[in-house]
Parts: sequence; C-alpha cells; structure tokens
Amino acid sequence: MNIAKIFIPLFVSIFFSLSSHATGFQMPFSWAERENGSAAVIYTSDYDNDPKYFESEIGHSRSGQQGIYFRNYYVEDMNTCSYESSLPKNTTMIFSGQAVKMLSWCKKFSDTDRYYLELTPATERGDHYVINLFKVAILPIDIMYDNDTISFPVTGFTKAWNSAGGNAI
Repeated sequence: MNIAKIFIPLFVSIFFSLSSHATGFQMPFSWAERENGSAAVIYTSDYDNDPKYFESEIGHSRSGQQGIYFRNYYVEDMNTCSYESSLPKNTTMIFSGQAVKMLSWCKKFSDTDRYYLELTPATERGDHYVINLFKVAILPIDIMYDNDTISFPVTGFTKAWNSAGGNAI
C-alpha cells in the first residue's frame, strides 16, 4: 500500500507532463560534436516514419548580423517544400514552452533538386530569447515545430556562438 502512494502520483505526473506532440526516434549531434557552428537531430515522427533532419546553424544575415538559423528536411530524397522563395512566411516555433515568431522560407540545396525549409526568429526579442536560451541551458531544449517535439542539444553552443565572428563591421 505504501508503494502505491509513491508510484501512483509519479505515474500520473508523468502522464500529464508528456507532450501531445510526440516524436519517435531521435539521434542528436551537438554543437561540440560537429565543431562547424551547427548542431542537428535526426528524428522520426509518430505519424511519419520517414526520417527528417532538423539542424541549427550560426550564420550571418545579408545585413551582416550574426544569428541562429534552423533547417528542416527529409533525410531521404524528399522535399519539405516545393519551390524556392525569397519572401519569408510567418510561422511559430515553441522553445522550452515559449512561443517565438519565426520567418520561414523555402530554399533549394545547391547540389540537388531538393528543397528544404529554413527558419530564423522574426523579431529581435525572439532572437535574443532563443540565443540566450541556448547559452544558459544545460539540458537539451524542447523545440516544438510542425507537430513534433525535438529534444535539441545545447552542448558547445556558447563556444560556437563566440567563435562565429560576431556582427560584421
């Protein structure tokens, strides 16, 4: 009877803390492992067995501002969007429970006829939030995007951020 008092609340709390946006298999590659200013997760959705690649990279905008960019594409020869676009669309991603406005556009891989989505925070406040979250987190960050929750690695982010060159002068 004493064991039931311990385990029943534990099981109930685990049940209610599980996200309704489930993601199946996940294989992370941290910023420290890749050493190229990027990190990634290969994952499958509970509703789609085709493996996807969710990547984040530190880069520079056309205006020279250092920022964080996200890419989403299928590992196999499939497109996540259908044509290259230069005008971004608005979407939302959720980082550790906080919704962040994002800009999203379709890009073509330079070496194939495949297309992928690229995203970046739409506002300066969102950009600062995401970058600071990656800097201070000690455990992987839960990112909700496209009905999936991806446990994204943070190890090595601060070193990668500080080594990326900063804003262009």
